[in-house]
Amino acid sequence: MSEETTTETALVEETIETVETEVTQVAEDSLDSWKKNARKWEKLAKADAEAAARWRELEASQKPIQERLAEELATMKAEAAAAKSEVLRLQIASAKGITGDAAKLLRGSTQEELEAEADVILSLIATSNTPKTPLPDVSQGKPTSQVAGAITDVAQLDRMTPQEIMKAKADGRLDQLLGK
Repeated sequence: MSEETTTETALVEETIETVETEVTQVAEDSLDSWKKNARKWEKLAKADAEAAARWRELEASQKPIQERLAEELATMKAEAAAAKSEVLRLQIASAKGITGDAAKLLRGSTQEELEAEADVILSLIATSNTPKTPLPDVSQGKPTSQVAGAITDVAQLDRMTPQEIMKAKADGRLDQLLGK
């Protein structure tokens, strides 16, 4: 019996080695085939993208003439509506006397809305053009507190000695000249 066990063990080991060799070979083959297939699929994807672009061009050229005309009509209507609203805005600005950059401020879609905006702009312009009342000068009307013999001119200082200037400063006679 031990001969049979040894034979079976050898047979099992041999089978295991064969299977391992086959698995290793299959793994290497699948890696190579995976690389080959990846390149193949990449080429196919590029070809499909080019074909799709050609298909879109073909569809666009085969589009019924009515559909193309309908699209052009819708575009022209939108441009005409925009031009009409611009003309209305400029007419109202002109009629109200609004010029320059102020006319660009008009917003609205109907004549009534634009006229209301124009009135608001005109009132803002009028308030900004009114002269502002100057602030009162608080020093007006106050009696001057000039000291007798105050020195008000630099020429007077030129004729004085340094001791006289120091005495005049101490007496407050230079305060007006110094801005005190």
